Amino acid sequence: MVLKTRRAARAVTRRYNELLKPLGIQSTQASLLSSIYAGGFDSISDLADKMAIERSALTRNLKVLRDQGYITSDAEGRGRAQKVKLTKAGQNSVEKVAPLWIKAQDELRAELGTREWSKIQAALSTLASVA
Repeated sequence: MVLKTRRAARAVTRRYNELLKPLGIQSTQASLLSSIYAGGFDSISDLADKMAIERSALTRNLKVLRDQGYITSDAEGRGRAQKVKLTKAGQNSVEKVAPLWIKAQDELRAELGTREWSKIQAALSTLASVA
């Protein structure tokens, strides 16, 4: 099962990354930008928990987004308590990501068929709640 889920995850990730390539970001970074945009987290550790991503992976991706000028950090926070927010460039990037993200989902849904798509979505939700 582990091998099948990893293969599936890599295939989906490659699809999204290919569509996002013109923006210079990858799917993980796009998800991160969207999560920052949506808010609802108090610190980097809280954001890592909400995204179900290891803190070290989150830190690496935040550095990429910071280097690209998409996010800024709150000067008061340090380490785990540090907060991040989108810059204007980050907000613009989220607006560009959304239609590409929808396109990728629509393409996958069309290839799989609506019924299979729904079954996969339900299975993934169930699997995520077990882990």
